[in-house]
Amino acid sequence: MSAHHCTDPQHHVHDAEGFVSAVERACRERGLRLTPIRARVLGLIATHGKPIKAYDLLDRIRSDKLEDEDSAGAAAPPTVYRALDFLLANGFIHKLESVNAFVACHHPNTAQHSVPFLICDHCHNAVELEDERIVATLDEKARSLGFLPQAQTLEVHGICARCAAVG
Repeated sequence: MSAHHCTDPQHHVHDAEGFVSAVERACRERGLRLTPIRARVLGLIATHGKPIKAYDLLDRIRSDKLEDEDSAGAAAPPTVYRALDFLLANGFIHKLESVNAFVACHHPNTAQHSVPFLICDHCHNAVELEDERIVATLDEKARSLGFLPQAQTLEVHGICARCAAVG
């Protein structure tokens, strides 16, 4: 299996602060508006480091000690879901359908894309499996059967190397 062929060191962002900065930059470049609540939700997802559910995000926003106007108004489920919709639509986060949770995209500077995920059932970490061949093969196979794919979600559940070594 080949790894993602990225030569730009700015393509992958692994720390939460750097990730939010990369998304802010991408929004400016694309003419998108990263509102305070969108930035807050994005920051919470990035800081969490593992898949996080919408209601857990809502709880964190509600319990935030910095209850300014943006946070207070953001404490309603529709507001959080609208922020998630924006972040998903612009490729800044991914939704893991099988666990109904969200993770930061490791390369927010690229267009929206399909990425298979490996999800550990013990520690709940999710890893983007950056292999364009898998995505292309699924798309190609579907089209050969006369199926016109609209979206792809591939999630593989199992035990990560770290958990397997401990267990």
